[in-house]
Amino acid sequence: MVAVEIAGAAIISYCFGSTWVNIFLVTLMSITLWRLWLIFQERASVEEKTAERKVVEEMAPFAEMYYQFGGEDVRKSATEFFESMAVDGDGRVSLTEYSSFMDEGPLRNQKWFNALAEGAGRGRDSLGPRDVRPLYYILKSGRPFCMGLGCQKFVGGVYFTCVNCFHGSPSSFSVCLECYESKNFRHEHTKFLDNFALLEVKRTKSKIPALRSTAANRGDSGCEGAETISSELHRIAMVYFRITLDGLGCKIKTSVQSFPFGRDGRVALHDFLEFMDKKCNNQNFKYMNTPSFFKILDKDKQGLDLVDVRTLYYIVQSGRPFCRGCRDFLAGTFFTCVTCFERSGQSSFCLCLSCLRDNKFRHDHHRFRDNYVMLQEISKRSRRARTAAPQVNSENYANRLGTIVDTLDPILRLTSEIVSLSAAGGCVIM
Repeated sequence: MVAVEIAGAAIISYCFGSTWVNIFLVTLMSITLWRLWLIFQERASVEEKTAERKVVEEMAPFAEMYYQFGGEDVRKSATEFFESMAVDGDGRVSLTEYSSFMDEGPLRNQKWFNALAEGAGRGRDSLGPRDVRPLYYILKSGRPFCMGLGCQKFVGGVYFTCVNCFHGSPSSFSVCLECYESKNFRHEHTKFLDNFALLEVKRTKSKIPALRSTAANRGDSGCEGAETISSELHRIAMVYFRITLDGLGCKIKTSVQSFPFGRDGRVALHDFLEFMDKKCNNQNFKYMNTPSFFKILDKDKQGLDLVDVRTLYYIVQSGRPFCRGCRDFLAGTFFTCVTCFERSGQSSFCLCLSCLRDNKFRHDHHRFRDNYVMLQEISKRSRRARTAAPQVNSENYANRLGTIVDTLDPILRLTSEIVSLSAAGGCVIM
């Protein structure tokens, strides 16, 4: 703003001043305009790097928690990762070393190096051990770049991954929510689950949750373009449930009658709280028995409709937890106790970023992974087992898993769960 005022004053003085004054002012105005041009170029450059820098800034806190609470093996691995990049021994990673190490792929782009360097401090042209941690975390967590046609964006949140490739292929195949909704991808397999639902399958050791692994047409959910947590949950639920309405509408309509819908076809807050309090004794369902959770489900703020109830059952089946520290609903990234996760039949212990970082919880174990890292480690173990086992067994396992996804009727499962809620007086979904 000051530069603009100086340029304006110079123009006025040039019109009414002497020759020497005019020469001085023309020079001053030229310098001012040149500075304005540099500022404009710098801002344009910053805007171009905004997407990568936002990703780095978003991943940095989770990278630090992974480093601190992942155990000594994680910290040792992170150190080795940095040393394998800084090959010249100066304790820093240059752009040349970064590009050589990354080899191929989207992360090899210089914009990602610049984003990491800018996170370290303005003007940095190399990376230190802490600067590389977000990159290390991104690779270890398996957060993908969308493999949809022409997309290739970094997916930091919900993504859909091929179940067959997760177990029986050297690499995974994942797409973002938008590409999955619109079927904007080509792949040889058709069995997909979102990353939250797939992790819950592995935690409970179940064959498959009561979800339908099939794509929906864009626009079915009626929530396209929504940015809030509740809208995203509705969209994902509709991806699973919308197509199942075809030919099964009567079954769905009958199954949801046990939920306390009013004459207007909606569930009021007091009815919701009473239903959840009387019918459910599950730990997560007790956390759901709150007005704040009701607001998350109520997309149009007029009471829960049929779509909202489906969203509730998607949340349950996908294992979306509540923080055991602050009891907030964790719709996105959460941290789970590795020991509790791996003990069959034991409920998970999950925390939000703030509670884990600030030590606002009480628990017997101290090794935590976030849900993205946990799923990636499970996938790697599965692939190692596939490589060690005879090939025919691996293929048979993948085929059996695909058959399970095809044959399980999600509506019948959902119906039995809702009926059991009403008849048995206890919640058995989890």
